Amino acid sequence: MARIEATNVATGIPYKAISAANGGYTLSQLPAGTYDITIPPIGFTFPRFQRKNVEVMAGQSLHLDLRLAWGGNLGTPGDDISTWVRSKGRPNGPTPRMLDGKPDFSGVWIGNPAEGEDAVLLSWAETITKERRGRDGSGNPGESCLPGDILLVNAFLYKVIQTPSVIAILWEGNVPGVMQVFLDGRGHPKVPFPSWMGHSTGSWDGDTLVVDTVGFNDMSWIRLYPHTEMLHVIQRYRRPDLAHIEKELTIEDPGTFAKPWKMHTSWDLAPSEEVQEYICNESEKDVPHMKGK
Repeated sequence: MARIEATNVATGIPYKAISAANGGYTLSQLPAGTYDITIPPIGFTFPRFQRKNVEVMAGQSLHLDLRLAWGGNLGTPGDDISTWVRSKGRPNGPTPRMLDGKPDFSGVWIGNPAEGEDAVLLSWAETITKERRGRDGSGNPGESCLPGDILLVNAFLYKVIQTPSVIAILWEGNVPGVMQVFLDGRGHPKVPFPSWMGHSTGSWDGDTLVVDTVGFNDMSWIRLYPHTEMLHVIQRYRRPDLAHIEKELTIEDPGTFAKPWKMHTSWDLAPSEEVQEYICNESEKDVPHMKGK
């Protein structure tokens, strides 16, 4: 299933639909006008699709075939868990809530690739990013079994375990595989110990969970971008209904970026799935040299 969005060029108003299992979709009650049609990335298989300036006439039924190009996995069967997880369909229902009335984010979810603004880089970071782009991203930490996605915006399975005082997020396909968000009112350490995932605290803005993270080391990548230990990430989680989580990220680092920038993504409920054990054992260079006494 794919999400199709038609945005009216004149008004900026989006109209949305989700395709059926056979690929059919309907966007109804569109006012006459010009539209940009987009489909967000789908897992690792299909990149973002866009078709601009589609004319819709008053009283017209327009048939529009949208064909998605293969992405990085070149259509290899079984190489993208997200496609067959989504093929099972989604339950419908209202947002579940905790006993205190707050939205309950618990469950197993399949992530969608993130979209958003292009970061405006300082000169040193622009140079490093160009070098990484020139070698097609090789040399990233994930190749050596180090964290490859510190923002949790990949198309992996995620499991959220929620209590009133802490939320734990587990995932597979990338180390370290766990992140804690403290909801008990504590602040960040005065001198946080730099780590790959940083230190996260959470608070509520109505039904939106606001996660504030600092204390990152400077060894991870954000896409192809470097960053410093001044990295600060604010994530806003919403669960508008039973089957979806919407996530917006604001990324700032005055040592790397000229201004804060944003990404957004969504997670889809995967009720029949479970997070499994993930082992990464590459780059074991020390073992042959270790000697017992």
